Parts: sequence; C-alpha cells; structure tokens
Amino acid sequence: MERKKLKAYFDYFLPREVVGPVIIVFSLEGVISGLFDLYVPQSSATIGWGLIFVLSIILVGYWGRIDEKGLEELEERIEDMD
Repeated sequence: MERKKLKAYFDYFLPREVVGPVIIVFSLEGVISGLFDLYVPQSSATIGWGLIFVLSIILVGYWGRIDEKGLEELEERIEDMD
C-alpha cells in the first residue's frame, strides 16, 4: 500500500519539481546564454546556470504547491488507496 502512495506522490511532484525546471532552462537556453554573454563573466557562467536552475525549481515548486486542482486529485487518489 505504501508503494502506491509513494508512486502517487512521485507522479504528482516529479513532473512539477524536476522536469518542469529542466524544460524551462533548456527552452530558454538561447536567451539565457545571450544574457550571460553580455553580463556574466565566462568564469562565473556555471554558477549563473546553477542559479537559474535553482530559481526555476523554486518557481515550478511554487506553481505545484498552489495548483489546488492537482493537489485535490492527489489527495483523492491517496484516499482511494486507503
């Protein structure tokens, strides 16, 4: 029973918390790269990309937290498992 609950949590949070930020960063790679070339020294580019990734995780995490409909569906699935 606990494996099903864990799977439900992963199915809900994994796309929002991990896949979402990766898609954001790679879809905006050209724009971010252009801005980095203008404003960020080459020696700090890796740190800058890391900050962009962390910010995108926070943004998508916030979106996942306020997604009431999705959260209600997750709670209903877990209640059905019990």
